[in-house]
Amino acid sequence: MEFTLLQLTQQLDEIFDAIQLAISESLPIKLISPSSLQSILRNVKLLLPVGYKQIAGTRTEDIHQYYKLCKVSIVAKFHCIKLIIHISLKSVDHSFMLYKIIILPERISPDKFVQYAIDYLYLAIQVSQHGYVRFTEKDYSKCVASSITVCPLDSAIFNTQGLTCAASLFFQSTNYQKRYKRSLLFNYQQSTLIQHRNVWIYHFPSRHLTLRCPGNEASPPRTQVLVKAGLLLNASACHVSTEELYMYPTLRGSMQAELDTPHNFLPDKVPIISQHESHRLQELKMPTLQALDSI
Repeated sequence: MEFTLLQLTQQLDEIFDAIQLAISESLPIKLISPSSLQSILRNVKLLLPVGYKQIAGTRTEDIHQYYKLCKVSIVAKFHCIKLIIHISLKSVDHSFMLYKIIILPERISPDKFVQYAIDYLYLAIQVSQHGYVRFTEKDYSKCVASSITVCPLDSAIFNTQGLTCAASLFFQSTNYQKRYKRSLLFNYQQSTLIQHRNVWIYHFPSRHLTLRCPGNEASPPRTQVLVKAGLLLNASACHVSTEELYMYPTLRGSMQAELDTPHNFLPDKVPIISQHESHRLQELKMPTLQALDSI
């Protein structure tokens, strides 16, 4: 009898904890198991209008995403508790590829660099590539990020006829230089090392980067010196160092290997300054930061 009461008490505690989680708008796995949620989603799928589908589909391997992407409301009555699950839908027109813009200076002479000045650091390109949306850091903070990112669309969708600076670079506009604001930097020496999933983005204007990777049965240890800017893929097990910073290697493993292919977009190399600006900049020896619009 005491054991039964103990079990009942533990089950009630788990239910109360799950209800508290639901009150905070999170979907508790203890109230709805993945198999039950998958069954619900498949039934809902049959009732959706043509052209719409659930944000993450109904495959077994994708169900876990709903526990982070869904919002929950809870309604309690005297005899029951109702759980209302809010599931985002998507269509072709509402599907975007989200990019974070990383701006690196470009050297144009031994002591001068030019850098693009962009106000919106996130660019969402419509899957059909008919339009795009810009996000600031504050706008992006409202999104729920997972392998699928859900953002409230509270800004206008620009079409490709009205390209902004970042969109012009993405779509490779022919009159790109008319849309850009740029800054002139003198003796720029700041190093950059940014991680995005399994990719490291590096930029070292005045130093070099040393990459030391351990060996295994298939390949021997190797050391490589990198300069200027580029991407490092799958280098988490390597020791990365410069004169001013270093990064320790990390060991990662899993019982099941998956192909991790992050979406990185590198626009084709386009001149950051015109021929006319290049001649004028050779004569310039003034402040460390100057707008190029007046040149």
